[in-house]
Amino acid sequence: DYASAAQRCQAAGLDGIEFESYGHLMDGFWSPATNHRDDEYGGSLDNRLRFTNMVLDAVRAAVGDKFVVGIRMVADEDFEKGLSKEEGVEIARRLAGSGKVDFLNIIRGSIETDAALTKVIPVTGMRSSPHLDFAGEVRAATKFPTFHAARISDVATARHAIATGKLDMVGMTRAHIADPHIIKKVMEGREHEIRPCVGATYCLDRIYEGGEALCVHNAATGREADIPD
Repeated sequence: DYASAAQRCQAAGLDGIEFESYGHLMDGFWSPATNHRDDEYGGSLDNRLRFTNMVLDAVRAAVGDKFVVGIRMVADEDFEKGLSKEEGVEIARRLAGSGKVDFLNIIRGSIETDAALTKVIPVTGMRSSPHLDFAGEVRAATKFPTFHAARISDVATARHAIATGKLDMVGMTRAHIADPHIIKKVMEGREHEIRPCVGATYCLDRIYEGGEALCVHNAATGREADIPD
């Protein structure tokens, strides 16, 4: 269960964990599109959050208060019958005020179909950082440490997100796949040498098929033992 998994992570030396709650079990209780229950786990927002609170209570009892616990959560499913922005932001407020989590990692959209997934993880041809302003709204509403990742593929956009107070930490997953040395290059004043992520998303296509994470823009990614970067 969640608590024993958290304990295993702690025993392995990890500093913390992050729950996935966007098309997963926890948010399955939150969303009106998936929760049609008429018992104590359905209906009101209090009821739909009951399972999440039970999990967080069990995890905190297992790992204590010093172990970092965060939630990567959908705060707006962005379709008619899904979790609304209003309810999503309210869930974020409640989690932020619960004393049970240390940060929120904000998602907007749904992963129910491939087409919907491309809005959550934007690909080539889609605009950069499409949900950054929304994540900033959640941070402003909660006054709580907020992370976000959705095609923030360049350092300039990441710098803007931090400088303008929209985020406390920027996730740049595919950017790091394209150039694993991105942070080192920024610290050494070599930003102009960063190999950019172009959003081809070949890396994720490979992972979803059970393969290695490779990159169309960096032949060394996933082959570091054989190909020098």
